[in-house]
Amino acid sequence: MGQCLSFAKPIVEEIVQQALNESSKPTEEESATEGSSSGQPTLSASTGERSSAIYSTLPDGAEQHTVRNVYDGDTLTLTDERRVRLLGIDTPELKERQPFAEEAKAYTKDRCDKKEIWISYEPAGEKEDHYGRLLCFVWVPSDDGDGYLCINEGIVEAGFARAYHPGGVKHIHNWDKMIQLQSKARKDKRGVWADFEDFEVVKTANGSAYHKRNCEHLANVRNLTEMMASEASEKGLHPCRTCLS
Repeated sequence: MGQCLSFAKPIVEEIVQQALNESSKPTEEESATEGSSSGQPTLSASTGERSSAIYSTLPDGAEQHTVRNVYDGDTLTLTDERRVRLLGIDTPELKERQPFAEEAKAYTKDRCDKKEIWISYEPAGEKEDHYGRLLCFVWVPSDDGDGYLCINEGIVEAGFARAYHPGGVKHIHNWDKMIQLQSKARKDKRGVWADFEDFEVVKTANGSAYHKRNCEHLANVRNLTEMMASEASEKGLHPCRTCLS
C-alpha cells in the first residue's frame, strides 16, 4: 500500500504542475492583440474558419458613411457623391467581362450597398487617386456582429481580387498581409485562382503589369525582366488586360 501511495504522489504533483502552467499561458485574444500598433485596428482571435480579415476594433479616425451604390468589386459611391477606390486591391473588370468580375462585385455589393460602412485612409498616405477617388480601406460589421470586416482584405482572401500596389502609392501598411492572403487563395484555388497554373511572364522596368513575352505592348521594349506569374502577383503586379485577359 505504501508503495502505491509513493508511486501516485509524483503523478499528482505532475498533473498539478501542468494545470499551473496552462493557467499562466496568455489567452488566444491576448496573443492576437499583443504588439498591435497605435492607430491600427486589433485583429480578432481566430477560431475555426473565422476570416483573418475580421478585426475587433475599427482603426482610429475611421469615418462612418452610407453607400449609394457599388460599381464593381473595388469601386463604390457614397451618398455624398464621393467615389471610393478600395486601396491595395484590383478586381476583375466588368466592362471587359473578365472572369469573376460579377462575383467580385457581388462580394462588395452584398456587404456594402445601401448600408452603413466605415472608411479609413493609409496613415501618411495619399487620400485620392488621379481620378479624384478616395483611396480607402472599407469596413463593415462582421456577420457574427463580433468585430469588423476589412473588405479590402476579405475580398483578396475570397479569391475575387488580387493584391495591387498602385504606382503613386508609396506605402500600404498591411501589404505583407495582403500578399499572404493572396498566396493562400492561390494555393486553395479560390476565385480567380481556380484554374491557375504557374507560367513565365515578363515585366518592364517601371510597369505595374506583367505580360506574355509576345504581348503587343512590348513590341519595341527592351530590358524586360523575366519571372514566374506567381512571383509577379506577389510583387503586386496585375496581369496585362491585353495579353492575359
